[in-house]
Amino acid sequence: MDETDHDRLLARLDHMVERGRVTEAEAAALRAAGDPSAVDAAVGAIRLRHASPKLVEAVEQGAMSEGEVEAFRERLRRGEHPRSLRAHLRRTERGATDG
Repeated sequence: MDETDHDRLLARLDHMVERGRVTEAEAAALRAAGDPSAVDAAVGAIRLRHASPKLVEAVEQGAMSEGEVEAFRERLRRGEHPRSLRAHLRRTERGATDG
């Protein structure tokens, strides 16, 4: 995440906390992050928290293996936000609501 994105994120943090998208502790970690790697780590932890219930559901539905889920978790921990994961989880969600 570059400095401009970080500044935008910081400007929206209070709103994100109010909406329940980010916890107070996560907001504090983002505010305290002084360098890009700390920002990426904080964002990665938030993305991992958001994705975890969906990843568990994907395994339970047989849509993903434990190995696939762990690989995605590791990528999220590193601060990535894989487009392929987002697409896969959307397909899994649709499958759960279609049937």
